[in-house]
Amino acid sequence: MARRLYQLSIMNYPLFLSAFSCFLLTLDSGFSPVHAHIDSDVSAAAVQEALQPEFIPPPPGTYRLPAIDTINDHQLLDSTGRLVDLFELMEGKITIVSFMYTSCVDVGGCPLAAAVLQQLDQILAKRPGLAKHVALLSVSFDVERDRPERLAEIRAGVAPRTTWHFLTAPTPDDLQAVLGDFHQPVAKLWNEDGSWSGLFRHVLKVYLLDANHQVRNIYSTGLFNAQLVLNDIETILMGAEQQHPTRGQP
Repeated sequence: MARRLYQLSIMNYPLFLSAFSCFLLTLDSGFSPVHAHIDSDVSAAAVQEALQPEFIPPPPGTYRLPAIDTINDHQLLDSTGRLVDLFELMEGKITIVSFMYTSCVDVGGCPLAAAVLQQLDQILAKRPGLAKHVALLSVSFDVERDRPERLAEIRAGVAPRTTWHFLTAPTPDDLQAVLGDFHQPVAKLWNEDGSWSGLFRHVLKVYLLDANHQVRNIYSTGLFNAQLVLNDIETILMGAEQQHPTRGQP
């Protein structure tokens, strides 16, 4: 079974790109349903849930997002092959960090999470005043296969309009340091003969970090949608403004 899933993962690498394409067909006005057939494995229910969540997020500023954790700096590898520091990429911005791998066969997992980031990218592109405070990071934990050239292909297919980096770790040890710091569990799935199936077991987690590298929210299945993230971003910015008002204001 695991070997069969690995074969599916190889076939579904193009599906990872296709799933992006499916979600990229959202209308410029925002969260409209997609009427496009990409693959039978891409369920209409998953698309509908991603684009039209069943709950309405509270308005920005009507709630607080206390710090959950603080993240350390880490060295990563970007889609050009350049070694970069996490804090360098954040540049004092609010950062959304999503862990993924491009061979993921669960359309409701990595591709769906990336599609929500694509929605964020599209919306932020229309709000440059807000976009300048935000960075999106997609970090692959498949250091063996998701090398810079593969991440570059994904990034080219997505064609980001705002600051969106596609990254992996330089080495497995570097990866473990990053995953441990974020408390992101990831484990390889093994075949009965002891060989790697090519798949990972992982919990979908997407992290919202403020400019001080503090985790302010963690999103998972059913609770990761663009409008909620946008409201959280604005809530954090409003709180920062209250703590540090513009010079000249009382």
